[in-house]
Amino acid sequence: MDMTLKTTLVIGVLVAYLLFLGTTAWRLAQKTDSNREYLFGSGFGAVLSLFGIAASLFSTFTLQGMPDFFRNHGIASWVFLGISDVCLAAQLLYFGLKMRRFTRRLAQKNGGLAPKNLTEWLKQGAMPRWSVLFFVVATTLFMIPYVTIGIKGSALLLNGAVPLGDTHLLWSVIIVLLMLTYSWFGGIRALFITDVVQGLMLMVTVWAIALFAIKGAGGMTALFDQVAAIEPALLTAPGPVGLLNWQFLLVSFISIVLIPYVQPQMATRVLVAKDDKTFARSAMGLAVFALLVILPTVFIGMRAVTVNYGVDLSAGGHFLLNVIDSDAPLFFFALFIVGALAADMSTVDSQLLSIGTEWRSATLKGDIQQSSTAKMGVKIAGIVVAGVALVLAQTSFESLILFAINSFIGTSLLLPMVVAATVQDSGKKTLLSLASLVSVVVFLLILFGVMPNMLAGVRVELILYAVLGAMIWWATRSSDQQSSPQREVTYAR
Repeated sequence: MDMTLKTTLVIGVLVAYLLFLGTTAWRLAQKTDSNREYLFGSGFGAVLSLFGIAASLFSTFTLQGMPDFFRNHGIASWVFLGISDVCLAAQLLYFGLKMRRFTRRLAQKNGGLAPKNLTEWLKQGAMPRWSVLFFVVATTLFMIPYVTIGIKGSALLLNGAVPLGDTHLLWSVIIVLLMLTYSWFGGIRALFITDVVQGLMLMVTVWAIALFAIKGAGGMTALFDQVAAIEPALLTAPGPVGLLNWQFLLVSFISIVLIPYVQPQMATRVLVAKDDKTFARSAMGLAVFALLVILPTVFIGMRAVTVNYGVDLSAGGHFLLNVIDSDAPLFFFALFIVGALAADMSTVDSQLLSIGTEWRSATLKGDIQQSSTAKMGVKIAGIVVAGVALVLAQTSFESLILFAINSFIGTSLLLPMVVAATVQDSGKKTLLSLASLVSVVVFLLILFGVMPNMLAGVRVELILYAVLGAMIWWATRSSDQQSSPQREVTYAR
């Protein structure tokens, strides 16, 4: 492709997208006077709820991480990615409704507003003060890697298409400033609007690139024949390096399906849907959306194997840009670059806003929706987290997917604390909180190499899940747990 024409087209599409962002943020800033409206909106319909949840799941993790994972570990990655995300959407319908119903009972019990974020959920659930603070600290610690991959993924792509120096640092700074500015002005409703745009761009782009990749390889059969000739292990489990064994897949599956209940940006999206019927529709739509988005990344990843075979990517190349250069028309090159940025901005914006919201909630005695200083506190926390992630984005790590999985595992270990808020017995609340604390400490020791990740041939994460699962069952089965959601139908007519 002509480099000047390619750069010009990328810049043109990028400018058009940024103008859309600026106009949207400015218009919505005029309508978000209250903290409640700015942080949680006033109830979102099925379409906005669907794309709001989907955008929190699919970003760099999808457009870059998943093709990269397929090209390195093979088609068995589908078990890890495709099945896990579809199962997440399926069980979200059941447990998400229970979560929403319990928040209404909390509001009735406390005579106040229904909690719209996890920290308010814990506070209204009468959790110990130390456990609330620990939850926020641990959540922030494990969400920073996810913010980091969003920044780094977009910066690498943009610097590959429109270089601004020898490294991706300048693009990283620009992206962080764009993310912070947009979320500051528009609040959560602005994020939901861009979620729709990002979701549609993501769907169109990923399928277009996949179809061009299949055509460029000479057809589906030819594509997989070429991969088999280069590395037959990519078409088998557990893959060329043996990563995709049953223990890794099970740990990954559990950590992914628990995301909606332990990650702030997802939990908030579960709770802010207009009504239960709206939420149910968005949850069912998410299963279809997940399947349609993840499937084409298999073909892109396999094509990346053939296109980049023998190519030295350490010399500044990017495996995805090589695929697009080889197979796709010029317009789709620009659309992919800007689509990746849109996906990352939508996800990271929501994460920064949600982390800031959790921190401000934790430092307030009352409900954050009634605080006159909430916005400033949320913005300050967002700046700090974005700054840390910006620094980490300049470092190297093996895989975007593996970096994200550690984030998922870490937050999944906080589930006992979320469940503890539904338990009446204060002693059980404390025990579940302590179980989460110990599990997080153990996992951090594993990550830093202080502890081995295997005990008697079993991954420690699986042992932790078994222990925590048993404790949750014990704490919620007893007769004193009368606060489980009632079996009434509350769907809006």
